[in-house]
Amino acid sequence: MFNNHFIKVALLSSLLVPSLSAQELVVGYDGFYNRIKSSKKEQYDNTKMGVFLNNSQTGKHCQIENAFINFEGAITDVEIGKDFELLLPFNKQLRDDKAKLHVNVTDTASCDLALQIMAAEINSTEYSSLALVKQIEEFDLFLGNMAGYFGRMNLPTTIGVQFIFDEPVEAYTTSGNLFKSGEQISLSQDEIIRDKIAGIKFSKQPLRIIPLTEI
Repeated sequence: MFNNHFIKVALLSSLLVPSLSAQELVVGYDGFYNRIKSSKKEQYDNTKMGVFLNNSQTGKHCQIENAFINFEGAITDVEIGKDFELLLPFNKQLRDDKAKLHVNVTDTASCDLALQIMAAEINSTEYSSLALVKQIEEFDLFLGNMAGYFGRMNLPTTIGVQFIFDEPVEAYTTSGNLFKSGEQISLSQDEIIRDKIAGIKFSKQPLRIIPLTEI
């Protein structure tokens, strides 16, 4: 069975927060800083930890109205990216000051904090197999390092990538053959080798590229 998954906060140990119910979440910034720092290592050319809020009823990303970091009245606005990703700053001083992250949403259902391993840069509709194999290896390394020694022993292997879109799209191989269609399109390293796929092209840019794992 294949599974693309959000890395739940509990898996990453120390960053524990309550669900967001009724509009606002307030949580310490320091735990996020430590996660962002992990993705700054030189071996990660194109991998990061995305921060999202998931609607507990629908599983979709919560609709973020605004977000900011506050320390003793000094406000740092937080940019909201595509698909309501929280683009948090990397600021050691905010960590040391024990600043608080405030997030306001429009969802009426509760929202759960979720961290997603994902490609850091998505700026194309076409991806070579060489680049994708490198991304698969980087995802696997990142996931293992984040989980730590004992967590790594129980982690599934990263076997491919999954492309996430906001609407159904068609994916073609670089040779022009229709590969798959849908809002979520997966490509495993085994498929690349077996089907001799030199690359893949979509009708629009993906929202996210995330690990595909085997469980």
